[in-house]
Amino acid sequence: MKIDVTDQAFDHFKEKQLSSIRIVARDTFECSTMVEFYLQVGKKTDEDQEVVIRDISFLYDEKAEEDIGEAIKIDFVHAQGLKLLAPRGTLAYAQKVKSADS
Repeated sequence: MKIDVTDQAFDHFKEKQLSSIRIVARDTFECSTMVEFYLQVGKKTDEDQEVVIRDISFLYDEKAEEDIGEAIKIDFVHAQGLKLLAPRGTLAYAQKVKSADS
């Protein structure tokens, strides 16, 4: 999966001192959303793919790749938070990076 991270998002991650971020796709089993997309502090597992961009490790598993597709763009807008965008449209907005325990 191609991961594009805007300069604004990198600045936000550096400010928060994040070095490893997991891109998550989680089944919600709710008819209105079905899949929830978010970012979480991450540690690499054997099932993960890893892409390192500007000293930040981005992790994702097969589920995330299947549900997101070929590419994801991560952006940050000060008044709105993080946005996750795919070629097919916005996956999530007004996001914060969740803790590893979430």
